[in-house]
Amino acid sequence: MKLHLLKKLLLLILVIEIGLFGVLFFQEIKKTNILFEQETTSHQIWWEVKKEKTPPFEPEYLTWEEATANAPWSKRDAQTAVVFNDKIWLMGGIENGQVKLPYELHIHKSDVWVSENGKGWRLVTDKADWGERRAQASVVFKDKIWLMGGWEKKSWKHKNDVWYSENGLNWLLATSSAGWSPRRGHSAVVFNDKIWLMGGVDNKGAKNDVWCSKDGVNWELVIDEAPWPKRYDQTVLVFKNKLWLIGGVQPGLAGEKDIWVTQDGKNWQLLTNNPPWPGRHGHCTLLFKERIWILGGWDGMGKGFNDIWYSEDGLNWKRTLENAPWVGREDHSCGVLKEKIWVMGGMSTGGGRENDVWYSVEVES
Repeated sequence: MKLHLLKKLLLLILVIEIGLFGVLFFQEIKKTNILFEQETTSHQIWWEVKKEKTPPFEPEYLTWEEATANAPWSKRDAQTAVVFNDKIWLMGGIENGQVKLPYELHIHKSDVWVSENGKGWRLVTDKADWGERRAQASVVFKDKIWLMGGWEKKSWKHKNDVWYSENGLNWLLATSSAGWSPRRGHSAVVFNDKIWLMGGVDNKGAKNDVWCSKDGVNWELVIDEAPWPKRYDQTVLVFKNKLWLIGGVQPGLAGEKDIWVTQDGKNWQLLTNNPPWPGRHGHCTLLFKERIWILGGWDGMGKGFNDIWYSEDGLNWKRTLENAPWVGREDHSCGVLKEKIWVMGGMSTGGGRENDVWYSVEVES
């Protein structure tokens, strides 16, 4: 009998302990939920405050600051630049010389420079294996810098070679004779895991052909004569999963002001031939803040622009409230690095060349 009562007592104690444990457990859960809710609320408040402190981007108020008036690389135009490994890489081009001399007699460069901030520049090499040249095209493709074509002073002719490098110092020749004719002033861009190359001018005149390559060695002719008029010094970029060709010039004529679009490089659609900006060539186009931007260029008759235009759809264009403080120019280099647009070098109105570097600044209204 006593043993039976003892078992009941022990069972009662066990039930009481389990009950107390359950009460304590649920109290801890309640405390945790309260703390989580408080933390979540605090995070929401912080995020709302952050959003309030970060004003929306207003492109019309974009302005510019000068990183350097005289970069250590010589004054030049018709160079190329790419953004690679979070740095700006600037390559080749043509130096200042007597304006009346033919271009071919001016100093051509084979140097490669790199910068993390646009102000401090390091010379990677002054004698890249691709030689002294101007008006080549450059892209970043498969984690390498690629350089294609242009006019080379040593051989005294247009080139259709293709080079690549993983560090800007050591260059390898992918092919000495690509499928497209030797040329300068052509455009190159990466689209759908291929390099696309189009337009430019060769020994027979301006071109309107389109080529593509998966490896930089083997090139496929997409179309021999695109519907856009033959031209050089145009720009091509990728926007909304399409190729966009903007402006350019035919020898001896004023700059073009048409915009063409394609999904496959073969079938082109004329989006507009009458945008609000003046026709131009040797300009820059790039993507920044989900918009197409056009920066500078020449009118085809020797006048340089320093106007800045932008569009969210390529059809409707607006202009920043102020022109850029840098002088109007063509064949300059542009890129986007660290949430800024960068503009470097180029030829200004009158034929002088520049080695200044500028970057964009967002200003509140």
